[in-house]
Amino acid sequence: MALKDQNKLYAMNEKIINQLLINGKKIISEKIWLNSLKVFYKSSTKNHKKTINRALINITPLLKVKQLKQKRKRSQLKEFPFIVNQKSRISLALKFFLNKKDNKKEAKTPQKFVNDLLTIANKTGISVNKRKDLYEYAFIKKKYFYYRWF
Repeated sequence: MALKDQNKLYAMNEKIINQLLINGKKIISEKIWLNSLKVFYKSSTKNHKKTINRALINITPLLKVKQLKQKRKRSQLKEFPFIVNQKSRISLALKFFLNKKDNKKEAKTPQKFVNDLLTIANKTGISVNKRKDLYEYAFIKKKYFYYRWF
């Protein structure tokens, strides 16, 4: 059991590092992530793994809106919501967390990652609001398409 948990943790760390890539340099993103983990462990939270998992669960979207072009009408795009599978949920959650518009221009520092993780674990912050906006938009678009899972 412990080996499986370590493999899952290693895979999650690799996904986060790959999302953090800056100019294609993996070493820089590894340093940023490891420094942010050190700062996170020094913070006042007691169970670090549960806090990180709770933050990722709070961000993961269940729905996504996809655009389709109609063949007959060239200028018309139709948008419909669909349920995202498990692997895509994790990658979308990491993109919501790491690729924020505010964070692209600023330098990525470990303290900002820790603050973002703690705010997301408490169900507040920009990323959680972004997920709620996505859900609202998907439910607006559902009236045009009739699926049994809605």
